[in-house]
Amino acid sequence: MGIYRRETMVSNENKEKKKRNEQNRTRNQSLNFHVSPAERKLIERRIELSGLDKATFFIESCLYQKILVKGNIKSFDKIKKRLDELEGKLSSPAVLAALDDVNLETIRMILEIMDHLYGGRKERK
Repeated sequence: MGIYRRETMVSNENKEKKKRNEQNRTRNQSLNFHVSPAERKLIERRIELSGLDKATFFIESCLYQKILVKGNIKSFDKIKKRLDELEGKLSSPAVLAALDDVNLETIRMILEIMDHLYGGRKERK
């Protein structure tokens, strides 16, 4: 006598796995990070209080909240590298007007970091 198995319990070896149509999805990339249990609890509480869904909360937080950057050699090297890459695109107003969103955001972030680091300093005479 054999063991009875429902059709849903049968091995999926013969079945083709459904593939998502990534081309029709606006957001087809994912980001992962690790947090402690206490950090997770705080984050989930903030999400709940915001009234946003998790995806929207994380996107809004990552893109639009101010981040305090402390200048160090690593950050300055990255900024210099990005400015070197953008140098040709910054040469004329016409080219600057045609920049894509990623490059515009890069320039905005660099200016924001530099303004934070140097904007508050008074010129020395």
